[in-house]
Order: sequence, then C-alpha cells, then structure tokens
Amino acid sequence: MRFRAALEQVFLARRSGSVEARLVVERESGARERETLLLPVTDFAAAAALVGRTVARREDVTSVSRCRLRVARGSALEDDTALRDALRAAYRAERSRQEAQA
Repeated sequence: MRFRAALEQVFLARRSGSVEARLVVERESGARERETLLLPVTDFAAAAALVGRTVARREDVTSVSRCRLRVARGSALEDDTALRDALRAAYRAERSRQEAQA
C-alpha cells in the first residue's frame, strides 16, 4: 500500500531542447521523494500543464494545493505563480475527467 502524497515543489529548467521537471512529493508519513521527468515540450507553460496532468493520473498524489513552482532562468530560480496556477488547473481538469469516466 502506498501512502497518500502531496506535490510540494516543482522546478522547471530547459535541457537539451526540452524541459526537465524536478518534483518534490511529500508522503503522508512525512517522507519526501524527488523525481525527475524529461518532458517532450519546449516551453514552460506546456510543461506546467503536462506535469499537472501527469501527477493527476497518479493514484498516490492527492493534492497540489500547496505546490510551489520555480523556473530556472539563468543561474536563478524564480517563483512563477501563473505557471503554478496552470499546473493546478490541469491537475483539477484531469481529475474531473477521470471521475466522469468512472
């Protein structure tokens, strides 16, 4: 049995013609897991939406409400609330679609 988890942080960076997403997922037990996804997109908006849909398809991740999204620009990481909101919207839309199919 897998514990429920929440998506806590997402870091987006451009890598070799695509976008790399580093996820920090916090388990109900308090354990944190880090995952890296190489996304087949070139812009951050598409990447945020894809991460939202991908995470929504996971049974263990039950929340993205506290998620913080940061984008690597040069050597700095910047919070991006618009992309965070896009990720959350994609997550909610995918979950709604799944529930409608069930």
